[in-house]
Amino acid sequence: MDKLYKTGAVQQFAERILALGCRLDDDGEIDVFLFGKNVHHPEPMTLANCHAYVTGLRSKHPLEGDTRYGRAMEAIRELYFSNAPPAGPSQVRKADVPTYVMFVTDGSTSNMGMTERQLRDSSHEPIFWQFMGIGQGRKSKNKRLLAFADSDFPFLEKLDELSGRLIDNGNYFSVKRPDEYSDDALYELLMAEYPEWVKQARALGMFR
Repeated sequence: MDKLYKTGAVQQFAERILALGCRLDDDGEIDVFLFGKNVHHPEPMTLANCHAYVTGLRSKHPLEGDTRYGRAMEAIRELYFSNAPPAGPSQVRKADVPTYVMFVTDGSTSNMGMTERQLRDSSHEPIFWQFMGIGQGRKSKNKRLLAFADSDFPFLEKLDELSGRLIDNGNYFSVKRPDEYSDDALYELLMAEYPEWVKQARALGMFR
C-alpha cells in the first residue's frame, strides 16, 4: 500500500469518504483504526485536520509487513461493544445508535478464519461493515477463493456473500483510483446495502 500513500491516493479517498462520515456522526469526529500486523487507534479524523491527516499517520505509524483484517475488526468491536453483554446464538447486542465502518484495504488478509468469525459474530451487533478495495489488489492463490479467481479482491467478495450470519451486515466494492466515481456515484455505493441493514437490525431490536 506504500505506493497508494505516496501518490496521495489514500489521502484523497479518505477526504471523499469523510464527507459521508460527517453526515452520519453527530460530533464531526471519525474514529480511525490503522491495521497491518498490529492495530493502532490514532486521534480522530475531522474536517479541521483531514487535509494533512494521512501524512501525519504515516510519520507516526510506518507500514507493517502483514495485513490482518480480523484483528482490526476485533479492536473495533471491543471499542464499541466492550460493555455490552455477550450475544448468544439467538440474541443480539444493543446500542443507542448503529455503527457504520468504512473498511479500506489494498489486498487480502493473513487471518481469513478469524476475519470470517468476526463478521459472523458481529452480525448479532448493530455494526455494518462497508468493505472497500483500493488499487489493483493483490491476487490470492488460496484454494478457498477459487470461485472469485477473476477478482482483484477475492476475499472481500467472499465476505460480501459469507454464510452463517444472523443478517447481512456487510457490503463490498472496489475502486482503481480514488476519483474513479463521481461524488453521487460513490455515495450510492457506500449506501447500497446499509439502509436495508438498518431496517433489519432495528427490527431485531439492536437499536431504536
